[in-house]
Amino acid sequence: MKKETTLGHDILIITLITLVAGFLLGIVHTVTAGPITAQQEKTRIETQRAVFPDAKTFEAMDGIDSDAGLIAAIEEAGLTKTSVKAVDVAYDGTGSEIGYVVTSMNKEGYGGEIEIMTGISTKDGEPVINSIAFLTLSETAGMGMKADLPDFKDQFINLTPGDNFVEYTKNGKSEAYEVDAISGSTVTTSAVTKACNAALVAVRYLEGGAE
Repeated sequence: MKKETTLGHDILIITLITLVAGFLLGIVHTVTAGPITAQQEKTRIETQRAVFPDAKTFEAMDGIDSDAGLIAAIEEAGLTKTSVKAVDVAYDGTGSEIGYVVTSMNKEGYGGEIEIMTGISTKDGEPVINSIAFLTLSETAGMGMKADLPDFKDQFINLTPGDNFVEYTKNGKSEAYEVDAISGSTVTTSAVTKACNAALVAVRYLEGGAE
């Protein structure tokens, strides 16, 4: 009888400890959720401004990540395992629309998912890539992580693809829509260009240029 009483007592103690721990974790989550969300929003806004410095305000488009027409356009472009997660319309100081900031992702990076934010200006009628910024990049140090260094990333500044997509080359770029691949990191280079091209598809789709 004594053993049964002891077992029941232990079970009760463990149950109480679990309940108290769960309660405390809930409090911690409630306290920290707000600041974490605020920091994420601050980072998002700062990144938007970095890739589209001419814009004064941004307005998020609803439901773009599930837009069937856009999803089909990305697939038709041959951009495997690539998607657009968000689009924000960029406005200048007068309230005129001057382009978009597109958040896109490719799952074929060497280290997994690569997510970028791309600023694309349309104020002159032809999409111009202002620049890109990485939101998620977990590639190999000294290799794929070079994607976030100026030698590679700055190639996307004021890049004008025309009617083409961004392509990478290992032999030295000779076209306006080309970028030099990261040496020894073709997989990373391909994933980044696919994510960037998904942003182009989104802008062309929104501007009525998708076929």
